[in-house]
Amino acid sequence: MTRNALAGPLAVLLGVLLADKPACAIEVTRSRDLPAPAAAVWALIGDFCGIQLWHPQVERCIASADDDDDGIRAQIRGLVVKGGLGTIVEVETARDEAGMSYSYSFIQGPLPVRAYNSTLAVRPNGAGSTVIWTATFDAEGMGEPEAVADIAGVFEAGLAGIAREAAK
Repeated sequence: MTRNALAGPLAVLLGVLLADKPACAIEVTRSRDLPAPAAAVWALIGDFCGIQLWHPQVERCIASADDDDDGIRAQIRGLVVKGGLGTIVEVETARDEAGMSYSYSFIQGPLPVRAYNSTLAVRPNGAGSTVIWTATFDAEGMGEPEAVADIAGVFEAGLAGIAREAAK
């Protein structure tokens, strides 16, 4: 077989192999050190729908719950975004009261992402604390740099809101 005769089948095989590979998830992490004790910060941010009290982009949070087929109750929040941008719907996927963290997944709304999973956590840091917000996702509707900047901006605004509220 000549080199040109192999080029077609190899190109097809390579295309199939690359198409079957899952896309690499993008990760964004932001953190902020606060002078407030971890327990006090967790009291502020630990309520899944309490985000309306500290995130400046959230006009209000609508809490609901849904039972799955196994009878497990899932906490769902609808975040009405300021400026008439719509409502973001998220479901809590894990909660660790002792570890001061919760995780959630994006269901729908005006975010440039899919397969979005995030964790918000508070860690003791001397007499103060550190809030860590992490997400993994795939960009949708815009390029990776723009999606990263969008999510990072949401996190930065939220962390600034937490710092402001924790200082009161």
